[in-house]
Amino acid sequence: MRVAFAILFLSMTMAAQAPDVEAEKGWMNDATDLQEDIREAMGKKDGAKIAEAALKIDALMEKTEGFWAAKKAADIVKLAQTARAHAKDVAAQAKGGKLDQANDAFAKLNTTCNTCHDLHPEKR
Repeated sequence: MRVAFAILFLSMTMAAQAPDVEAEKGWMNDATDLQEDIREAMGKKDGAKIAEAALKIDALMEKTEGFWAAKKAADIVKLAQTARAHAKDVAAQAKGGKLDQANDAFAKLNTTCNTCHDLHPEKR
């Protein structure tokens, strides 16, 4: 019984640990793919696909925000929050059929992403 409890406790503890660097890299790769999806959908003027991809980016940036908050990287947390706001704006504008505004918000999202990547937080 004690062994079973110890195994259960250990597995719960491991599951509760913060994501590792590899997980964060995966989120960034997924976000890059989603940015490409948005570019393609912009070309097709497909507001629904733009919004869908933007909301997925928002979810990835939420994970990223938590990851960097655990590492106490306030500057990166702020950039993740800004990226989330831009992603939500992209989605809202696209859902509303305002594709020019969605494109402007997407440009801001890309700038925020590039700003973060230029800081090379993965090397911290």
